[in-house]
Amino acid sequence: MAALKNKKGFILISAYMIVSVLIILATAFSARSIGEKRVADKERDTIQALWLAEAGLDRAIAELPNTPLSGTLGTGLAYSTQTTALTASRYLITSTGGVPSTAVNPDNAIRKVSAIIERPLNPASSGDIISAITASGDVEVKGSAQVNGTIDEENAVFTFEDVFGISKEAMKNGATHSYTDPANNITPVDHTTWVDINSLTEMKITETGWSGNGILVVDGNLNITGGTFSGIIWVIGTLRVSGNPVIDGAIFVESGAEVDTTLTGNPIISYDSGAISNAFNFIPSSSAPYLVNWKED
Repeated sequence: MAALKNKKGFILISAYMIVSVLIILATAFSARSIGEKRVADKERDTIQALWLAEAGLDRAIAELPNTPLSGTLGTGLAYSTQTTALTASRYLITSTGGVPSTAVNPDNAIRKVSAIIERPLNPASSGDIISAITASGDVEVKGSAQVNGTIDEENAVFTFEDVFGISKEAMKNGATHSYTDPANNITPVDHTTWVDINSLTEMKITETGWSGNGILVVDGNLNITGGTFSGIIWVIGTLRVSGNPVIDGAIFVESGAEVDTTLTGNPIISYDSGAISNAFNFIPSSSAPYLVNWKED
């Protein structure tokens, strides 16, 4: 009888132990599941917060230069933006997204992005260009070179943004054609063309039959000995013109004051308001803001 009681007691104790183990395991699995869910929820909220920050950035770009802005995309999903003017045409936009929208919530997920945006200046007027040649250094006219129009030289004050109403970056990114160290007499050169030249070389236009039009920007040195061009040539370097080219419109040479622009041979350079006005039609749209850079803080 005593043996039977001992056996029943052993079974009861074993049952309690098994139940205890099961409870411990269930609690552990439950805690793990809850932890995994929290991690998953946090990751989801973090992604949503980034989307919200980007949505705020898009709105701030569309509504430049209004600041600050805030909004929601559903319950507990919010963004806020701050816009700071860096220059007359550039802005720093910081946008923050939060899930939930209150920062006092300990589970709040916050993402922040910032971007530098350029909104082109008010459109410049082609009528403001009144000289055939504008240069920061001396302009030497030799031989039978002919310039029909005013030469504004030696420390002339002019900037790319003042002339075109947009920055060089905006012009480059919106150019119809873009070349780097091109072969001589590269074509096409029409509408807007941006050319990057290595400091040890130069862009060359030599063929009599070559023709171009619109706006040609050369970031480097330019040597023209032939061809025809109608529009505006902007040189960020030195300019040499010789031979028999014909250029109608206007030329700008942006170089050091000690650098000369040289015209020799028989070139004909004529101020042409019509050619300048036509070139202005090809300036990249001044209505759309341009993204310079973007990063997540």
